[in-house]
Amino acid sequence: MNIEIASICDAATANGAGGRLNILGAFDRVFPQQFPFIIPQCAAAFRIRYQRSEAGAHKIALAIEDVCGHAIVPPMQSEIPLEPVATGFDTAAVNIVLNMQRLQIARPDKYIVRLSVDDEEIATLPLYILEDPRAKQANQDASGEMRN
Repeated sequence: MNIEIASICDAATANGAGGRLNILGAFDRVFPQQFPFIIPQCAAAFRIRYQRSEAGAHKIALAIEDVCGHAIVPPMQSEIPLEPVATGFDTAAVNIVLNMQRLQIARPDKYIVRLSVDDEEIATLPLYILEDPRAKQANQDASGEMRN
């Protein structure tokens, strides 16, 4: 299996097995005004290409963890059927969209989104949820401190 597309985004849709994957607002960082912070809605979108021999049912899991490996939400698990590769094609693709509502972030940190298939990690995405460095700089400028 190969990951062709992996993204955290504002929204995503997919139509049919191997059809179109639509991604809106891909991002890897958020600078909240305060913590705890809630991302009202987001999605993890993946397009996986697979070989004829990989067709069949597979277990998938999506985990979102801090850098110490602590889950910030319970891992999402499901089963996905990889349809047989059609005659005349060498490979096929499947789109996976996992929608998330009210993702709560307790503190600024780097988070990691992990996609596993059959207990093997096949994709990781960083998600930086940090204090806005521009706000910190503006506060320093307002206080009259000199910048280097």
